[in-house]
Amino acid sequence: MSRPSEHELLVEIARRTLRSVMLYQAMADRLGLGLKDVLCVTSLALDGAQTPGELARLLSVTSGGAITAVVNRLETAGLVRRTRDPLDGRRILVEAVPENLTALSAFLQQVSGVLSGRVADLPLAELELITGWLGAENSAAAHNVRELSA
Repeated sequence: MSRPSEHELLVEIARRTLRSVMLYQAMADRLGLGLKDVLCVTSLALDGAQTPGELARLLSVTSGGAITAVVNRLETAGLVRRTRDPLDGRRILVEAVPENLTALSAFLQQVSGVLSGRVADLPLAELELITGWLGAENSAAAHNVRELSA
């Protein structure tokens, strides 16, 4: 059996990336939220509290009205809350409300379980290589999103 060409591998990466987006869209549909809403609350659940500006950069939306609308929807749904930054009372942080993230937590645990099963037999060096590649890919994707959003 011949090895796949570089083009075939790149197409397969694009196909798998598309499936990841479809998975998050399905979760958004289940929660009755938009995709950016689910990406926002997922980031807060995984990474902790962030400022609206940080969330706006992550989601490639404007730091004024667009991120305010996302946070308002999530706050109305009881998934996030605004708090004052304990280090700088002038700053507002948005944080996930863990006790209201049951559906999202179940989804993240399912995704984590599937990933754990997929990587269980990989040597640590290969897992580090994959993680490094994904980090570089995410940085490149963030740059491309910013350019498309400009």
